[in-house]
Amino acid sequence: MVTINTSMKLLHARTLSATILVASALIAQTRTLTIVPAASYSSSSGVAPESIAAAFGENLAGAATVTVTDSRGTARPATVFAATPTQVNFLIPAGTATGSATVIIAGNATGSVDVRSIAPGLFSANGSGRGLVAATTVRIAPNGNRTEGFAAQADANRGLISVPLDLTPENGQIYLSLYGSGLRGGTRFAATINGENVPVLAAAAQGAFAGLDQVNIGPLPPSLRNRDEAEIALSADGIAANRVTVSVLSVPTTGWGRRADLPEANSEMSVTELDGKIYVLGGYPQSRVSVRTVQVYDPITNTWRITTPLPVALNHTMAASVNGKLYLIGGQPGAGGAGPFVDTVYEFDPTSAQWRTRAPMPTARGGGAASVWNGKIYVAGGRPPRGADFAVYDPATNTWRTLPDLPTQRNHLGAATIAGKIYVIGGRFEAGFQSPQSDRIEIFDPATNSWTARAPMPHPRGGINVAEAFGCLHVFGGEGDDDSPTGVHPDHDIYNPVTDRWISMPAMPTPVHGVTGAVFANGLVYLPGGGTMIGGSSGSMIHQVYRPTMSCRP
Repeated sequence: MVTINTSMKLLHARTLSATILVASALIAQTRTLTIVPAASYSSSSGVAPESIAAAFGENLAGAATVTVTDSRGTARPATVFAATPTQVNFLIPAGTATGSATVIIAGNATGSVDVRSIAPGLFSANGSGRGLVAATTVRIAPNGNRTEGFAAQADANRGLISVPLDLTPENGQIYLSLYGSGLRGGTRFAATINGENVPVLAAAAQGAFAGLDQVNIGPLPPSLRNRDEAEIALSADGIAANRVTVSVLSVPTTGWGRRADLPEANSEMSVTELDGKIYVLGGYPQSRVSVRTVQVYDPITNTWRITTPLPVALNHTMAASVNGKLYLIGGQPGAGGAGPFVDTVYEFDPTSAQWRTRAPMPTARGGGAASVWNGKIYVAGGRPPRGADFAVYDPATNTWRTLPDLPTQRNHLGAATIAGKIYVIGGRFEAGFQSPQSDRIEIFDPATNSWTARAPMPHPRGGINVAEAFGCLHVFGGEGDDDSPTGVHPDHDIYNPVTDRWISMPAMPTPVHGVTGAVFANGLVYLPGGGTMIGGSSGSMIHQVYRPTMSCRP
């Protein structure tokens, strides 16, 4: 059986204590006790020997003793786990005979309960017996690597939240360990998720906690993908347990889907990939107060973590990764469109999780875009008066070189590298979000040190999110949509460099702007966070993904 770690112990303790809301719904109006299984809270399922029960009544906080007298008249003391004025959680003693049993608490509160050989119940994460399951997860990757996790986690702002399971076959197989009580007496177990049979691998007493049982099931079928929430049905010897749910990651075979939300809302930040992880750097939430936060997403486990913060709080930065290091360039500490801007360059080493300062940019700027070619980082544009600036940084020598200005000065633009050329797309001309927008696409060729113009976007957009995938240039969202109440474009357009043509695709599910540097990895374009309203006061936690299928390679 899987060993429960500290987080599961805390979840178990919380479940045993349950919630005041659940208790208040079950309190009797007299000194008579109402006794139910602590896992399911079902009034009809009964309890089993060595299972955890919950007794509800009045003035129980000082309860020191619980006695269970079974149908044969044998009285046994019961272990007490937790006691509040309205609820006592205790263990039905081993050896308790089946049939009606009497429970006496502190000698003056009495109730009866039906004891059965088995009374299967599953714990939920919120301790109510309903909703998100209390479960641990194990992912077995194709290479045999094992990753353990949880089906729910604590969030400082939202309490217990789900951790959606990624059932993409290429990422391995997922197994669940369900935790309950009243199950250990069973011999035949069956499980389904959304009606699909799932193998039951083991079912027994968990061992670390009295009364706690564990059932291991899996692997979960990949066909459950895109269900968002799936219902778990478990039975023991033909007796059904209470039904709970698990969150399943929406991973599209084509088109749009969702991944685990960001831990913190954000927009006007930079995004880049490093060693298979996606980094969301700085920016600001709805408060428009710049943050130092660095959020890191693991696409394989679909989980986020917070790593070493930025040396200073910044927004509107430019970021890129080269040779195993991440570089954060420029930006501004305040929320105003007029600056002040910075010329700083910070290098992050993931092996030490430390930042260090590198050679500054030739000019201070924010709101530009960065792209990598041949081990060098090209940084284009920025808020006025630096909208035409263009320079390249060589991490190997820690030096900058100024390049020919952009033909069209702009900021809040996008950039990507395709076939050795730097593509600069869209943007806006002035500092504020009400600025006129650009539809320009201009290409820099490092071999000739020159610019050329190509077919413009279908319509002007600034604050766009840009990614290259299979040789195509994808442009998502952006500000400046006068026809939308949000002011944010839902558009998704693809540029084919081979044909010099644009193709309009189905709209984004949630239009966003201010995600500088969308990432294409593992067959998906990742768009974490972003503003959902025009301007900088709508940073979100939404994490959208898009699976492209179109190729633009010759």
